[in-house]
Amino acid sequence: MSESSLTTVVRLMQILSAVASFVVALELRVMLRDGVIEGAWPAATLRRSWGWRARFMTPAVFGAVPVVQGVAAALLLMSAVLPRTAPLSTAATAILMLLAWLTAVRVRGTMNGGSDGMLFTVLLGLTVATWPNASDTVHAGGIMYVAAQLLLSYVRAGLVKCRERAWWNGDALRAFLEVPAYAVPRWVPRPQWLLCLASIGVIGFELAAPAAMIDARTCLIYGAVAWCFHLATALIFGLNRFLLTWSAALPSLWVAVQLLHR
Repeated sequence: MSESSLTTVVRLMQILSAVASFVVALELRVMLRDGVIEGAWPAATLRRSWGWRARFMTPAVFGAVPVVQGVAAALLLMSAVLPRTAPLSTAATAILMLLAWLTAVRVRGTMNGGSDGMLFTVLLGLTVATWPNASDTVHAGGIMYVAAQLLLSYVRAGLVKCRERAWWNGDALRAFLEVPAYAVPRWVPRPQWLLCLASIGVIGFELAAPAAMIDARTCLIYGAVAWCFHLATALIFGLNRFLLTWSAALPSLWVAVQLLHR
C-alpha cells in the first residue's frame, strides 16, 4: 500500500472521528448541565474509588472536559483538512483519548456502550498512525490495530448472539424494539417471521466479518453492508453514536486488506 493511500485513509478517519468526538462533547455537556452525571453516578458514592484521580473529578475540572473535547475535535478536523496543520493531529487524538479515559473513570465504565470503546480504539490507532518520526510500519500498524479490533467487535457480537435462542427466533430483536427508551418508529415492521429473518441476518453478517479480508472487492462490499447496518440501527433505535464511531473505524479495513494482499 502506498504512503499516499495510507495518508488518505488516515485523514478520512480523522475527519469522521473528529465529528464523532464533537458529538460526544455536546452530549456530555448537556448531561452535565442537566445533572444526569451526578444523578446517575453520585460523586459521594464513587469518590473512594477515584484515589489520586479525584482531583480531576471536581465540578470545575470535569465540567471543562466537554469544552476541551470540542476544541480538540475541532483541531483534529482542521489537521485533517489543512495539510499545514497536520502535526496537530497527534496531540488532538491523544487529548481526546485522555478525556475519554477520564470520562470512563467518572462514570465507572463506558457511558454509551461499545461506541465509547471503539472511538477510543480509533483515536489510539490514529495517534500511532501519526506519531512523529515513527516508521511507516508503525504508522500502518496503528490502523491495522483498529481494523483488528473492528473485526473482533463484529465476530464477538455474533458469537454472543449465537448462544442465545432468543436471537434465532426473533424474540430478542422484538424485545429491543419494545424498549420505551429507544422510541422505535411505528413504521418499523414487526411480524415474527421478519424479525426472525432479520436476527439471523444480523448474526450471519457479524460472523462473516473476517471475509472482508478475502480481497479488496469483498472488503468494499462488507464495508458498505456494515455502514448500512449501522445506519439502520441509528434510524430505528437512535444509536447515532454507533453510526458515527463505526463510520470512523470502517476505513481501516481498506488498509488491512491492502497490506494483507500486497
